[in-house]
Amino acid sequence: MISKSLVTIIMAARNVEEYIAMAIDSVVEQSYTHWELIVIENDSDDNTGAIIQRFVDPRIRLVSIDEPGLSSARNIGLDIANGEFICFLDADDRLPVNSISDRVAFFADHPEIAFVDGVVRTFSSDFSRMIRLWQPDFCGIPDREMALLVPRCFSGITWMIRKNTVGSIRFDTTWSHLEDRLYFLNISAKGRYAFVDRPIYDIRKRPGSLMTKLRKLEQAYAKFLRHVRKTELLDAATELSQQKAFHVMFLRTYLKHFHFFRAMVQCLYLIRMKLF
Repeated sequence: MISKSLVTIIMAARNVEEYIAMAIDSVVEQSYTHWELIVIENDSDDNTGAIIQRFVDPRIRLVSIDEPGLSSARNIGLDIANGEFICFLDADDRLPVNSISDRVAFFADHPEIAFVDGVVRTFSSDFSRMIRLWQPDFCGIPDREMALLVPRCFSGITWMIRKNTVGSIRFDTTWSHLEDRLYFLNISAKGRYAFVDRPIYDIRKRPGSLMTKLRKLEQAYAKFLRHVRKTELLDAATELSQQKAFHVMFLRTYLKHFHFFRAMVQCLYLIRMKLF
Protein backbone atom coordinates (compact mmCIF):
# COMPACT_ATOMS: atom_id res chain seq x y z
CA MET A 1 0.00 0.00 0.00
CA ILE A 2 1.40 3.37 -1.01
CA SER A 3 -0.22 4.89 2.09
CA LYS A 4 2.36 2.87 4.06
CA SER A 5 5.27 4.02 1.91
CA LEU A 6 8.30 5.40 3.72
CA VAL A 7 9.08 9.04 3.00
CA THR A 8 12.61 10.33 3.55
CA ILE A 9 13.05 13.99 4.48
CA ILE A 10 16.61 15.25 3.99
CA MET A 11 17.77 18.23 6.05
CA ALA A 12 21.21 19.79 5.86
CA ALA A 13 22.05 21.78 9.00
CA ARG A 14 24.89 24.17 9.75
CA ASN A 15 24.86 26.91 12.40
CA VAL A 16 21.07 27.03 12.70
CA GLU A 17 20.65 26.71 16.47
CA GLU A 18 18.01 29.44 16.44
CA TYR A 19 15.76 27.71 13.92
CA ILE A 20 16.29 23.97 13.69
CA ALA A 21 14.02 22.91 16.57
CA MET A 22 11.01 24.38 14.77
CA ALA A 23 12.02 22.70 11.51
CA ILE A 24 12.31 19.27 13.17
CA ASP A 25 9.09 19.82 15.13
CA SER A 26 7.27 20.45 11.85
CA VAL A 27 8.33 16.97 10.70
CA VAL A 28 7.47 15.25 14.00
CA GLU A 29 4.01 16.87 13.87
CA GLN A 30 3.18 15.63 10.37
CA SER A 31 -0.19 13.94 10.00
CA TYR A 32 1.60 11.26 7.94
CA THR A 33 3.73 9.26 10.35
CA HIS A 34 5.71 6.80 8.21
CA TRP A 35 8.77 8.93 7.55
CA GLU A 36 12.46 9.12 8.32
CA LEU A 37 14.26 12.41 8.83
CA ILE A 38 17.95 12.42 7.93
CA VAL A 39 19.69 15.44 9.43
CA ILE A 40 23.20 16.02 8.09
CA GLU A 41 24.95 18.35 10.51
CA ASN A 42 27.94 19.76 8.69
CA ASP A 43 30.67 21.45 10.69
CA SER A 44 28.55 23.71 12.89
CA ASP A 45 30.33 25.85 15.47
CA ASP A 46 27.20 26.59 17.51
CA ASN A 47 24.71 24.35 19.39
CA THR A 48 23.01 22.94 16.29
CA GLY A 49 24.21 19.39 16.94
CA ALA A 50 23.17 19.44 20.59
CA ILE A 51 19.68 20.64 19.73
CA ILE A 52 19.23 17.86 17.17
CA GLN A 53 20.26 15.27 19.78
CA ARG A 54 17.48 16.42 22.11
CA PHE A 55 14.93 14.79 19.79
CA VAL A 56 14.46 11.21 20.93
CA ASP A 57 12.64 9.66 17.99
CA PRO A 58 13.84 6.52 16.17
CA ARG A 59 12.69 8.04 12.89
CA ILE A 60 15.30 10.82 13.17
CA ARG A 61 18.82 9.97 12.02
CA LEU A 62 21.71 12.35 12.71
CA VAL A 63 24.78 12.25 10.50
CA SER A 64 27.69 14.53 11.40
CA ILE A 65 30.33 15.52 8.86
CA ASP A 66 33.44 17.63 9.29
CA GLU A 67 33.19 19.79 6.20
CA PRO A 68 30.72 22.53 5.24
CA GLY A 69 28.79 22.25 2.02
CA LEU A 70 25.06 22.18 1.40
CA SER A 71 25.26 20.04 -1.74
CA SER A 72 27.62 17.51 -0.13
CA ALA A 73 25.28 17.17 2.84
CA ARG A 74 22.22 16.64 0.66
CA ASN A 75 24.08 14.08 -1.42
CA ILE A 76 24.87 12.08 1.72
CA GLY A 77 21.17 12.14 2.52
CA LEU A 78 20.31 10.88 -0.95
CA ASP A 79 22.89 8.11 -0.67
CA ILE A 80 21.46 6.68 2.56
CA ALA A 81 17.75 7.42 2.06
CA ASN A 82 15.50 4.39 2.53
CA GLY A 83 12.23 5.99 1.48
CA GLU A 84 10.20 5.31 -1.61
CA PHE A 85 9.69 9.07 -1.77
CA ILE A 86 12.18 11.82 -0.98
CA CYS A 87 11.79 15.48 -0.12
CA PHE A 88 14.01 18.17 1.33
CA LEU A 89 13.60 20.63 4.17
CA ASP A 90 15.96 23.50 4.93
CA ALA A 91 16.80 23.70 8.61
CA ASP A 92 15.32 27.17 8.98
CA ASP A 93 12.03 26.41 7.20
CA ARG A 94 9.07 24.20 8.11
CA LEU A 95 6.56 21.77 6.61
CA PRO A 96 2.81 22.40 7.00
CA VAL A 97 1.17 19.58 8.93
CA ASN A 98 -0.31 17.82 5.87
CA SER A 99 2.65 18.41 3.57
CA ILE A 100 3.61 14.75 3.35
CA SER A 101 0.14 13.18 3.54
CA ASP A 102 -1.30 15.37 0.77
CA ARG A 103 1.48 14.46 -1.63
CA VAL A 104 1.67 10.77 -0.80
CA ALA A 105 -2.09 10.59 -1.44
CA PHE A 106 -1.58 12.32 -4.79
CA PHE A 107 1.11 9.81 -5.73
CA ALA A 108 -1.28 6.99 -4.83
CA ASP A 109 -3.89 8.35 -7.24
CA HIS A 110 -1.40 9.19 -10.00
CA PRO A 111 1.20 6.43 -10.45
CA GLU A 112 2.47 8.11 -13.62
CA ILE A 113 3.72 11.16 -11.68
CA ALA A 114 7.37 11.41 -10.58
CA PHE A 115 7.37 14.81 -8.83
CA VAL A 116 4.67 16.39 -6.66
CA ASP A 117 4.83 20.01 -5.55
CA GLY A 118 2.29 22.37 -4.01
CA VAL A 119 1.63 25.83 -2.63
CA VAL A 120 4.70 27.49 -1.08
CA ARG A 121 4.36 30.24 1.52
CA THR A 122 7.09 32.74 2.45
CA PHE A 123 7.01 34.25 5.92
CA SER A 124 8.89 36.89 7.88
CA SER A 125 11.86 35.68 9.92
CA ASP A 126 9.71 34.94 13.00
CA PHE A 127 6.83 33.42 10.98
CA SER A 128 4.51 36.14 12.27
CA ARG A 129 3.61 37.49 8.83
CA MET A 130 3.13 35.87 5.44
CA ILE A 131 4.98 37.79 2.73
CA ARG A 132 4.27 35.81 -0.40
CA LEU A 133 2.21 32.89 -1.69
CA TRP A 134 3.46 30.89 -4.67
CA GLN A 135 1.21 28.57 -6.67
CA PRO A 136 2.58 26.16 -9.32
CA ASP A 137 1.08 26.50 -12.76
CA PHE A 138 2.39 23.58 -14.80
CA CYS A 139 1.83 19.86 -15.29
CA GLY A 140 3.90 17.56 -17.47
CA ILE A 141 7.55 16.75 -18.09
CA PRO A 142 9.24 19.88 -16.68
CA ASP A 143 12.67 19.85 -18.36
CA ARG A 144 12.07 22.76 -20.75
CA GLU A 145 10.10 24.64 -18.11
CA MET A 146 12.99 24.30 -15.65
CA ALA A 147 15.35 25.76 -18.25
CA LEU A 148 13.36 29.00 -18.30
CA LEU A 149 14.40 31.96 -16.18
CA VAL A 150 11.06 32.01 -14.33
CA PRO A 151 9.64 28.48 -14.38
CA ARG A 152 6.04 27.81 -13.35
CA CYS A 153 7.04 24.67 -11.48
CA PHE A 154 9.86 25.73 -9.18
CA SER A 155 10.04 27.75 -5.98
CA GLY A 156 12.98 26.01 -4.31
CA ILE A 157 13.63 22.53 -2.92
CA THR A 158 9.92 21.81 -2.52
CA TRP A 159 9.32 18.83 -4.83
CA MET A 160 8.56 15.39 -3.42
CA ILE A 161 10.28 12.84 -5.66
CA ARG A 162 9.92 9.14 -6.37
CA LYS A 163 13.30 7.80 -5.33
CA ASN A 164 13.58 5.45 -8.30
CA THR A 165 13.28 8.49 -10.57
CA VAL A 166 16.46 10.25 -9.48
CA GLY A 167 18.74 7.19 -9.56
CA SER A 168 22.35 8.32 -9.24
CA ILE A 169 21.75 12.01 -10.02
CA ARG A 170 23.19 14.18 -7.26
CA PHE A 171 23.74 17.86 -6.42
CA ASP A 172 26.72 19.44 -8.14
CA THR A 173 29.13 20.32 -5.32
CA THR A 174 30.97 22.86 -7.49
CA TRP A 175 27.92 25.17 -7.41
CA SER A 176 27.53 27.35 -4.32
CA HIS A 177 24.37 29.18 -5.50
CA LEU A 178 21.33 27.89 -7.43
CA GLU A 179 22.58 24.36 -6.79
CA ASP A 180 19.01 23.32 -6.01
CA ARG A 181 17.75 24.81 -9.28
CA LEU A 182 20.46 22.90 -11.18
CA TYR A 183 19.63 19.63 -9.42
CA PHE A 184 15.94 19.82 -10.22
CA LEU A 185 16.75 20.76 -13.81
CA ASN A 186 18.96 17.68 -14.05
CA ILE A 187 16.23 15.32 -12.83
CA SER A 188 13.36 17.10 -14.60
CA ALA A 189 13.47 14.99 -17.77
CA LYS A 190 13.03 11.79 -15.76
CA GLY A 191 9.27 12.04 -15.23
CA ARG A 192 6.10 14.09 -14.99
CA TYR A 193 5.49 16.95 -12.57
CA ALA A 194 2.20 17.83 -10.88
CA PHE A 195 1.05 19.60 -7.74
CA VAL A 196 -1.55 19.75 -5.00
CA ASP A 197 -3.54 22.91 -4.32
CA ARG A 198 -2.56 23.04 -0.66
CA PRO A 199 0.45 24.40 1.26
CA ILE A 200 3.36 22.00 1.33
CA TYR A 201 6.33 24.18 2.32
CA ASP A 202 6.89 27.31 4.44
CA ILE A 203 9.98 29.44 3.82
CA ARG A 204 11.49 31.63 6.51
CA LYS A 205 12.88 34.85 5.03
CA ARG A 206 16.02 35.55 7.02
CA PRO A 207 17.81 38.91 7.12
CA GLY A 208 21.17 39.31 5.42
CA SER A 209 23.39 41.55 3.34
CA LEU A 210 21.18 42.50 0.41
CA MET A 211 23.96 43.78 -1.83
CA THR A 212 26.12 40.70 -1.29
CA LYS A 213 23.18 38.42 -2.04
CA LEU A 214 22.24 40.34 -5.17
CA ARG A 215 25.73 40.22 -6.66
CA LYS A 216 26.10 36.51 -5.94
CA LEU A 217 22.63 35.82 -7.26
CA GLU A 218 23.34 37.77 -10.44
CA GLN A 219 26.52 35.75 -11.02
CA ALA A 220 24.72 32.49 -10.28
CA TYR A 221 21.92 33.20 -12.73
CA ALA A 222 24.42 34.11 -15.44
CA LYS A 223 26.14 30.77 -14.83
CA PHE A 224 22.80 28.95 -14.89
CA LEU A 225 21.85 30.50 -18.23
CA ARG A 226 25.19 29.44 -19.69
CA HIS A 227 24.51 25.90 -18.49
CA VAL A 228 21.02 25.93 -20.03
CA ARG A 229 22.50 26.97 -23.37
CA LYS A 230 24.58 23.80 -23.39
CA THR A 231 21.52 21.61 -22.80
CA GLU A 232 19.88 22.81 -26.05
CA LEU A 233 16.48 22.71 -24.36
CA LEU A 234 15.63 26.19 -25.67
CA ASP A 235 15.66 27.61 -29.18
CA ALA A 236 17.79 30.63 -30.09
CA ALA A 237 14.93 33.12 -29.86
CA THR A 238 13.97 31.92 -26.37
CA GLU A 239 17.59 32.08 -25.23
CA LEU A 240 17.84 35.69 -26.44
CA SER A 241 14.61 36.53 -24.64
CA GLN A 242 16.03 34.92 -21.50
CA GLN A 243 19.16 37.07 -21.71
CA LYS A 244 17.08 40.22 -22.01
CA ALA A 245 14.81 39.21 -19.14
CA PHE A 246 17.83 38.42 -16.96
CA HIS A 247 19.43 41.85 -17.40
CA VAL A 248 16.14 43.73 -17.12
CA MET A 249 15.32 41.85 -13.92
CA PHE A 250 18.60 42.81 -12.27
CA LEU A 251 18.46 46.36 -13.67
CA ARG A 252 15.11 46.88 -11.96
CA THR A 253 16.25 45.16 -8.77
CA TYR A 254 19.39 47.28 -8.44
CA LEU A 255 17.40 50.45 -9.14
CA LYS A 256 14.80 49.47 -6.55
CA HIS A 257 17.52 49.21 -3.92
CA PHE A 258 19.45 52.28 -5.11
CA HIS A 259 22.50 50.39 -6.36
CA PHE A 260 22.96 52.72 -9.31
CA PHE A 261 26.39 51.55 -10.47
CA ARG A 262 25.25 47.93 -10.88
CA ALA A 263 22.06 49.17 -12.55
CA MET A 264 24.16 51.17 -15.02
CA VAL A 265 26.21 48.06 -15.84
CA GLN A 266 23.02 46.17 -16.68
CA CYS A 267 21.71 49.06 -18.76
CA LEU A 268 24.94 49.38 -20.76
CA TYR A 269 24.91 45.66 -21.52
CA LEU A 270 21.34 45.86 -22.82
CA ILE A 271 22.26 48.79 -25.05
CA ARG A 272 25.46 47.17 -26.35
CA MET A 273 23.68 43.91 -27.18
CA LYS A 274 20.74 45.86 -28.68
CA LEU A 275 18.33 44.14 -26.31
CA PHE A 276 16.41 47.32 -25.48
